[in-house]
Amino acid sequence: MNISSVISFLKKYPLLVLVVISSVVLAIVFAVQNSREKAETMENAPVSATVPVHEPAIFATNSNGERIVTTTTTISSDATGTGSAGTTTTLTAAPMPEFQTVDDDYFSDALFIGNSRTVGLSMFGSMPEDTTFYATVGMNIYDLMDSSAQIPPEEGPEQSFKSLISEKQFGKIYIMLGINDLGTGTSESFAEYYKNILDQIHQKQPDAIIYIQSIINVSASRDAQGDLVNNASINEKNALLKELANNDTIFYLNVNEVLVDSNGCLNSDYTSDGVHLGGSSLPIWEDYLYTHAIVK
Repeated sequence: MNISSVISFLKKYPLLVLVVISSVVLAIVFAVQNSREKAETMENAPVSATVPVHEPAIFATNSNGERIVTTTTTISSDATGTGSAGTTTTLTAAPMPEFQTVDDDYFSDALFIGNSRTVGLSMFGSMPEDTTFYATVGMNIYDLMDSSAQIPPEEGPEQSFKSLISEKQFGKIYIMLGINDLGTGTSESFAEYYKNILDQIHQKQPDAIIYIQSIINVSASRDAQGDLVNNASINEKNALLKELANNDTIFYLNVNEVLVDSNGCLNSDYTSDGVHLGGSSLPIWEDYLYTHAIVK
């Protein structure tokens, strides 16, 4: 079709041409408006709708450090109908644990889980002979569930952790892990994964008292090296670990309070490498455990 033919067609059917042009314009306007509405919907959508948020379980505490527990009371109408139905929610403080001093028998059904620090406690400490130790050099929280270790450490036959907690029931379980996790993830992700491990252990050991031992700080000279192994990171993780204790089945033991100096660093008299306790200082750790026990 040449230009003259197009001009002739436009003159002959002007109304039809106007209708076609109007339809095209309206279609364009509708498409643009629809696109804007979709963009605004995406922009205003809550983050949780597209990005899952994972947070470690924490327990609120009051000014005295006591855990806050939410309790709900249901109020029903009485027989005369004069009462009012509904619920009231109050916050009460759960008492802090009352630690007691125990003797060797308390640890006869205890399981200690840990890294090289716990290996040292097993090999050079004086815990009762029937205490079970599951510990390896370099152990971390992320590898625990799929790990295997010699029981006792570096001496006995090897056994997987899953089989250990599935085949034998323990009365107490002590955990000290974290020094080898300082360079992995964030303190929040560490605490979240730690809680996941606690849940799995509790599922297999429902009657056991679980103790979270604080990550022992390092000495001032080791802290001054300025790498990932530092007390600021350890303290941050310990603060989150403390929040995982519910003071019912899980308890937090601040071992550091008898091991650090006035500056919050591992006492240099207790260590030769700035990280591990020497044999002569292991009794300080042990005495703390003997005097900080839950008896049910």
